[in-house]
Amino acid sequence: MNILILGCGRVGARLAQLLEAEGHLVTIIDQNRNAFSRLENFTGSRVLGNGIDIDLLKKAGIEKMQAFAAVTNGDNTNLMSAQIAQKIFSVPNVVCRVYDPKRSDIYHDLGISTVCSTTVGARMIRNLLTGPMMLRNYHLADASASAVEFKIGPKAVGKTVGELEIPKQFTISAIIRAGTVIIPAQNEKLLENDQIFGVTMTANMEQIKAIMDASSRAVNFT
Repeated sequence: MNILILGCGRVGARLAQLLEAEGHLVTIIDQNRNAFSRLENFTGSRVLGNGIDIDLLKKAGIEKMQAFAAVTNGDNTNLMSAQIAQKIFSVPNVVCRVYDPKRSDIYHDLGISTVCSTTVGARMIRNLLTGPMMLRNYHLADASASAVEFKIGPKAVGKTVGELEIPKQFTISAIIRAGTVIIPAQNEKLLENDQIFGVTMTANMEQIKAIMDASSRAVNFT
């Protein structure tokens, strides 16, 4: 896949390296030449310039890109460049990093997928401080559904996948057990330290949390 990244800060540089390691063709833009020094063993293209300049974006090859990520440290720059990529160049997959949680809803209304590092970071730190079993919770597509990841509690050990699932509300898609991914059958029994990956409708999150609290000892979904 041809992917264009705007912003070669710590996140942008790391993202570029991860994507390239997976075999993608990556181009990264930054207006600070020194920022490219963060790229170690990177063989993709580096483009120096302003990422909201249409001519610069054309120079970077945006017209042939299948994906675009705006990950600078400025919300306004990320929003403007994401809109340009989506509306002018019709890039199929556009993702935008935001710092201000209030802007995340605005971006969503514009049809742009967002990652709010402020909210994600705060939730992860909260989880570590309060000791919940939850590891991740994030929206899918239009945010009507959510993916959840958690480590099972003692009361869920010995139950089957079918007993833990809730029809039309919560579905288990995978289990990580001792470093191995398992696509489980309904009769798969859960073992201690199993890590569950599931999907639920966002509207059901509180109900799912209550049910999981009762069966799996205070799993925190949000």
